[in-house]
Amino acid sequence: MTTDADANMETETLPIDLLLVGLLGFWHLGVAQGYFEQSPAGVFLGLGAVLVAPGYALVALLFPRGSSESGGLFDNREGRISAGERLLLAVGSSVCIVPLLGLGLVLGSLGATTGSYQLSIGVTTVLLTFAATIRRARMPSDVRFSPLRWMTTVRSRAFSTPSGGVPTIRILLVFGLLLSGTGIGYAAISTERGEQFTEFALVTESADGEAIASEYPSQIPLGSSRTVQVSIGNHEGQELNYTVVVIAQRIEDGSVLATARIDRFRNRVGAGDTLKRPHELSPTLVGDHIRVSYLLYRNEAPVGANPRPENAYRRTHIWVNVTSG
Repeated sequence: MTTDADANMETETLPIDLLLVGLLGFWHLGVAQGYFEQSPAGVFLGLGAVLVAPGYALVALLFPRGSSESGGLFDNREGRISAGERLLLAVGSSVCIVPLLGLGLVLGSLGATTGSYQLSIGVTTVLLTFAATIRRARMPSDVRFSPLRWMTTVRSRAFSTPSGGVPTIRILLVFGLLLSGTGIGYAAISTERGEQFTEFALVTESADGEAIASEYPSQIPLGSSRTVQVSIGNHEGQELNYTVVVIAQRIEDGSVLATARIDRFRNRVGAGDTLKRPHELSPTLVGDHIRVSYLLYRNEAPVGANPRPENAYRRTHIWVNVTSG
């Protein structure tokens, strides 16, 4: 027969804190996959998911027991820490974990984009929460940490006479961790984190097969072609469609005398990826010092205006002599 005491004990040992942390981890996974849009509420959830959740899950894994009766800071024994110390360690651990995940993405050449960064934080939080839940469940119910039991203890102590003030060093420690962690958390969830740009260049192959930004074709007979490679590096933080328009221009004394469109092609490049596409260059204007421009546009080229270097998102060019035969 189940007594009220048994029911209270089961309620007190429910891992409500780990459930909330796990939900934050799954929410971060949803954000990384684009299931949730940015909102004011999402900013606060994101701060919690970055600033507290991964560190709290790690601390819960390392310290599954509840606090002892000791009143000092970090002076408990047998793997017991107080709830205040648990929160301090959670923020401090998150401050360490989040940058290390970003460093791991960079060193592992996995693409340190906003999406992959959020995905790594979410996966880490969920895995640590799962492991912490298992370890806490293996502890005897009378010694395992319970947020409900802690809240009851705090409420009862609130009506008792305090034994002393909070040392200034503890206040400064909490403030410093929160301040540094908030900065890292905001940087991790911000869609404008870091500079976003697209690399655009023309390259050729050297004698040993390496891509080099030199040795471009300098003379092309009319009706013939030479091969160059168009390189597009997407560092915009999201997958994008790019349109490249190739034009030839005869220029004299800084003035454009004639323009001819040579080619137009479109490619989709993933976030953090670099596309190298061979292009057969075949100018249609005859003359010396013909400027062949490669104009890059995000999505489509402008409608109602001729593509030209002035309206391109990125551009590059080479000079060639086009002979009549």
